Amino acid sequence: MFFRIYKYSLLRSTRDRLMVFWNLVFPIILGSLFQVAFGNYTEKEVLFHQIPVAYVKEEGADGNFTELLEILETDSELIQVQTVGKDKAEQLLRDGEVEGIYYNKTAEETDGQAEGIYDNEPGKETDGQEELGITLVVQEQDMNQSILNSILEQYERTCATLLTIGKEYPEGIQEAAKLLEEDTKYLKENSMGAASDNGILDYFYSLIAMNCLMGATTGLLCSVEFKADLSALAARRVVAGHSRFQVLWPDLAAKITLQFIYIVFTACYLMFVLHVPLGEQWGFLLLTIFVGSLLGIFLGFFIGVAGRMQYSMKEALCILIMMVSSFFSGLMMDGMQRLVEQYAPVFARINPASLIVKSFYSLNIYETYGRYLQNLGTMLVLILVLAAGSFAMVRRERYASI
Repeated sequence: MFFRIYKYSLLRSTRDRLMVFWNLVFPIILGSLFQVAFGNYTEKEVLFHQIPVAYVKEEGADGNFTELLEILETDSELIQVQTVGKDKAEQLLRDGEVEGIYYNKTAEETDGQAEGIYDNEPGKETDGQEELGITLVVQEQDMNQSILNSILEQYERTCATLLTIGKEYPEGIQEAAKLLEEDTKYLKENSMGAASDNGILDYFYSLIAMNCLMGATTGLLCSVEFKADLSALAARRVVAGHSRFQVLWPDLAAKITLQFIYIVFTACYLMFVLHVPLGEQWGFLLLTIFVGSLLGIFLGFFIGVAGRMQYSMKEALCILIMMVSSFFSGLMMDGMQRLVEQYAPVFARINPASLIVKSFYSLNIYETYGRYLQNLGTMLVLILVLAAGSFAMVRRERYASI
């Protein structure tokens, strides 16, 4: 009986066009609009790609820098190096195919042309005499160019440090080299590997949280189909002679399943079509979406079985709670969640949308799962409270006549 009711409840729910639009189509449309508004910023500032760079090396030039570039390309996957001639490198820079050019020349003196470190154009005029070694040429100054410049500056500082130690304390050169190597590994493993603390992603997190809470209208519909004074279907179920919970459980399970599928589809659309970096821990992402779906469904079900208001009033209350919760989670304004955390920390810890957003945020920011489990546990407590209250009211409900 369970699976039969479950099957037909799924079929009925998929035929509800209004529910399909608000729970599936609308979040996809809103996510697309977010991507149109913020997509270029997200692509440049949030997503990290290997930086293409041209490398021009003269015979007899510093070979250590060549090895460094190879390590950054193969191990750290920080840059993508093309070793070419000077003319080809300048052409690639003008065409925008590389972000900069590293020139590795033998040390000599010049009185005319030189390639300046972090110049705006190749072949920039310089005055006086300059020692030519490793230089960087870029056309503009952006995040990628700053990273390339930082690589060069770090290499120069390391070489200068080792040179000074070698002259003044030659017996400590090996120990100094080990310390510098450990420092390099630390930067490689943490600086580029950690997720960015970026406010733009909060909009997409809040969008998924709102989608989870949209299940409140689905839970409300489930409760209405269970109250004989509000629905003809519920009246037929009451007089059928079966236990009400035998009908309720499969109906709730069908609603939860469908809501979960809708949100997973939305998340997949954001990640694989719009390329929004929601995270790579798919198991925990799906768990968060499932718990968020439960929270939304039972919130609506609780409102539906509580009190004797008309269906339209209860629906308006569900929408009001969903929108207020989403607003304070940061859906409409960047930084709202931090303001709530600062001035109303208690509300921030029980706001359903904020809990879902902070769960996603914790997965992408923190290396441990303490914060994530704390948020997930709070959501589970809210679900248990709503479910227990709903079932208690359902069990006490009796009808004198139908």
